Amino acid sequence: MKLTTYLSSALLAILFLPHGLKAQDIQDNNSIDSVPVKFSFFKITSSYLSDAVYSGRKDSARVPYLKAAIGYFDKSGFHAEVETSVLATTSEPQRLDLITAGAGYSFKLSKKLEGEVSASKFFYTDASFAVQSELKAITGLSLGYDADIFAINTGVDLLFSTGTDVLTNLKLSHYFERGPAAHLWTVTPAVELNAGTQHFNQAYYANRKFNFATTSNSGSGRKSGKGHANTSGSSTTVKTLVFTEGNKFSILDYELGLPLTYETSRFGAFITPTYAIPVHPVEYLLDNKLEKEVLSNSFFIELGGFIKLNIHHKKT
Repeated sequence: MKLTTYLSSALLAILFLPHGLKAQDIQDNNSIDSVPVKFSFFKITSSYLSDAVYSGRKDSARVPYLKAAIGYFDKSGFHAEVETSVLATTSEPQRLDLITAGAGYSFKLSKKLEGEVSASKFFYTDASFAVQSELKAITGLSLGYDADIFAINTGVDLLFSTGTDVLTNLKLSHYFERGPAAHLWTVTPAVELNAGTQHFNQAYYANRKFNFATTSNSGSGRKSGKGHANTSGSSTTVKTLVFTEGNKFSILDYELGLPLTYETSRFGAFITPTYAIPVHPVEYLLDNKLEKEVLSNSFFIELGGFIKLNIHHKKT
């Protein structure tokens, strides 16, 4: 049996079990029933992402980022963060490619069930060729349930680009820890399924991937893209681009992850290797020639460190 068929069957079967659901990780690198935060803190994070892969989709050119973020996490559950992403490839001039501003609220419904509402705003440069670079904002609701043997995380997001996408995911994970709380090692093997619509991907093709001929009267040539139409990185100029299947809801990819974290009360380090298996490529007419999106499996890593600055409120 193919790996994608096996993963699809297993995840979809669990989806209909009477457990809580979720679409984004509730708390990255933490157990689903972790001890509630007893104090507020600022968190400064620096990391390297080897490639900007989104729901299995990616540009034909690699998009690595050097990222820096500062966030505030209140003991009430509110949190806010600003992050910068600098393009770190030798084939392009180094530049600030993306600024992300986000906020959310985390909450517990019971000992085993928790959730989060969140929203993020993206500011991509016109020169960005990341596959998600047409996204303007995301908002979502996520839930996580501790089923003892494994944790179930699932939920739904709304993605805003040239249209509005609905993206859902389902993640199964198991949390392992070693050492005292002051020097804690954790590892969380996980398998994830992402499904949704693809306005964001179609907008990337129309506005970023191809260069459109300026003499076209079709109305498709909104602006020049980066032109990474093939693996050689050469530019392809076209007149018309028409998507043949509309924007239907479908499974986008399966992901296998193995986040590893070391954390103390003041600082920590992490590495998150991920293997993504994309499915269901879009089809389109390129100058009246039928083409299919080229999908390939991806292995990428994010690694970095962080510092926490605790804020101890005085008792009144």
